[in-house]
Amino acid sequence: MRFRLIGHSCLFAETPAGSILVDPWLWGSCYWRSWWHYPPTEVAEDVTRPDHLYLTHHHFDHFHYPSMRKLSRDTRVFIPRFGVDVMAGEVRSLGFPEVTELAHGEVIDLGHDVSIASYQYGIDDSCFVIRSGDDVLVDVNDCKIRGTTLQQVIDKFGHPTFALKAHSFAQSYPLAYTAEDPADLGLVRRDTFLQDFLRVMRQLQPRYAVPFGSMVGFLHPESMHVNDHQITPYEVAEFVEAHGGFPRGEVVPMIPGDSWSSDGGFDRQERDWYSNRSQRLAELAAEVRPTIDRALAEEAERTLAWPVFEAFMQRFLAALPPLTGRILIRRPICFEIGSDTDTPYWSVDVRRRTVTRTTRPPADRADIIHVPEAILHDAIRDDILGVVHGGMRIRTELARGGASSDLAFWGLVAVWELGYLPSPWWTAAKPGGPILNTRMLRVAWRRRTEILEIIGAVGGSVFGKGSALERISSGFGTDLDERAAA
Repeated sequence: MRFRLIGHSCLFAETPAGSILVDPWLWGSCYWRSWWHYPPTEVAEDVTRPDHLYLTHHHFDHFHYPSMRKLSRDTRVFIPRFGVDVMAGEVRSLGFPEVTELAHGEVIDLGHDVSIASYQYGIDDSCFVIRSGDDVLVDVNDCKIRGTTLQQVIDKFGHPTFALKAHSFAQSYPLAYTAEDPADLGLVRRDTFLQDFLRVMRQLQPRYAVPFGSMVGFLHPESMHVNDHQITPYEVAEFVEAHGGFPRGEVVPMIPGDSWSSDGGFDRQERDWYSNRSQRLAELAAEVRPTIDRALAEEAERTLAWPVFEAFMQRFLAALPPLTGRILIRRPICFEIGSDTDTPYWSVDVRRRTVTRTTRPPADRADIIHVPEAILHDAIRDDILGVVHGGMRIRTELARGGASSDLAFWGLVAVWELGYLPSPWWTAAKPGGPILNTRMLRVAWRRRTEILEIIGAVGGSVFGKGSALERISSGFGTDLDERAAA
């Protein structure tokens, strides 16, 4: 086997059974001109003609429509088999006739002693495994896979040769937030990603651990501030070494264009993209600024109409289960809309099941969210509001104690837009049929160990001791010193 990093979360593996391309964001930008490749990437012609392709999940920096449109339609596409079947239809709509959904833990034999497998975790993410002969590559990517589900990978494939994992911020919280109470910004911190990287590698015990899936630069003027917080692959290596490493292996930073083969080992470039990162990012931002300026000019022509916002949010409210407003989104979520000079505060109150606009923000609000109006327009039109939070072109002012409601809102919007809500438990009608169907039940059974672990974690979050924010944050990561003491 030979594989090389293409950029960000994209890799290209060559095996005796043919080539495998994973998560092709190959050119251009993502999320309304906010995300760009850093370090920059070059795409060779063979990458556009893979034999096989795998998409880990829906997010545009992994499932990039413009890149997919430039790939050979003869490619056999593999995707995770989630509880809803939205992804397969999206791939076929792009002109790929051969789409195969991989059930959780199912091993597919590609021939020539090569096999692949998908391990799903959460509502819309997966870990991908490639085995070629004695070599095993585990692409953890963004997936939060852990516990017994991660152990299933080891039980089936043993300790891998390579494990690749994301290691930095990909959501706007807490980088694009201000808060009346600083404690509301404590759910995720820089060490959260570093600790999680090391935790996964200590369980997988690969020969080589590669910091991956976080090779991005934010070149839009509204998101460039995020660059100051990004964690580099070399910081990951230093952190792992400072905390005692993991058995059997080592961290190997790689950049786009670097490769490894079973016969020749590593082929790595000498170019340093991180010592002068601020200057290099500024140079790249200047290069793409004409493209961004054209996009801004186009955005200036689009505003969001109140009836459109109201109808969208009413559909969202109707899909939510009972008690959501009492348990998860207890306080109104407030957007500030610049084009509405009289009533600029548009609010969604889950407890009261109302959508309102007012001259002042609600006194009991969780937040005030500032997003360019054109982005809200596009996101609501295309049912992709959930990805706005990760696009980084957003600014949120948290009221005291508002973090739990704010983050629950963004999470439930994403769940709803993917098709998991509503359920027949609380509504009689759902376009496309009930969510609690044969497909969902089969998916749930294959992932029953994960579901049981999540039920335990949610129970602790809802009924445990301490504030809601403290209970929720306890599930995001474990302090390594505490783990060692235990």
